[in-house]
Amino acid sequence: MKKLLLPLLISTLVLTGCSSTSHTFKLPLGHIPYVMSVDPTIVPHLSVVVPTNDFAKSAKKDGAISQAILYYTPTTGSKTIFMTVYLFPQASFDKLKNPNQPPSYGQEVLRRNGDVLSVAGPSDSIFDPKSGDGKNVTALYATIYKASTYSPTP
Repeated sequence: MKKLLLPLLISTLVLTGCSSTSHTFKLPLGHIPYVMSVDPTIVPHLSVVVPTNDFAKSAKKDGAISQAILYYTPTTGSKTIFMTVYLFPQASFDKLKNPNQPPSYGQEVLRRNGDVLSVAGPSDSIFDPKSGDGKNVTALYATIYKASTYSPTP
């Protein structure tokens, strides 16, 4: 019996030791009371800024409570806007919907406590998909429209 249990125990320990758990960095989104789960290896390429340009003023006039721009800085080259995140009261966001036009303030990602979190991200690859930056951006893009990517600020 011992001869059977020992290999089984060793196999179990090896398998559980080799399985990877998903570790993520919780990136604060400026004044938006949410954090975004991001692969820690991508975080050094990211920066979050609260926008103050004319479009941000229009969004505020349309009801946006908070906004944040997420920049991606490639290994070589200048930083570029990757996405913009908005927080609207549900009623304001719903009023802005027009089935005949693309959404002005991104795609709804989640509704919580009477608010809508929306994301306006890239529509095309910003970098060569085979490059390191292209792989990073592709990995980010795969998560930005998932509600599970965002959690309320602790």
